[in-house]
Amino acid sequence: MIATVIAMLLSMQSDTTRASREAFTRCLGRFVDASMEASKTTEQFNAEFPQACATEQAAFRASIIARDTASRSTRASAEGSANAEIEDARFNFNDRFQGAQPQQQASAAPAARPAATPATPAAQTAAQTTPAPAAQQASQPH
Repeated sequence: MIATVIAMLLSMQSDTTRASREAFTRCLGRFVDASMEASKTTEQFNAEFPQACATEQAAFRASIIARDTASRSTRASAEGSANAEIEDARFNFNDRFQGAQPQQQASAAPAARPAATPATPAAQTAAQTTPAPAAQQASQPH
């Protein structure tokens, strides 16, 4: 019975990192959206993204460390958790930007055909280019 009450009390506590996490991810989202609207190149984005949302990141980091040390984690473990959560958030938003980028133009351009290679009709079906087996030809009525 006492264990049930303790479990209920623990589940009722709010996540102490929620507000700072939401502020950090909201900032990253705005940065990514603004970068896409400004048609930034991948190089421009990659140069600016690590410095984006530094204030929100610091607040989120501090709240993670406070949460974990309050749960009797070591300072090193709490810092590791903070680094992992921040890295995960940044990875997801970086992935969102990268996924929205158009494919490289070089890969979309058709490769030049060597002059010695004869052109073949691309519209031919397999039936047009594959001879019928002899057994099928012999069994067909004329």
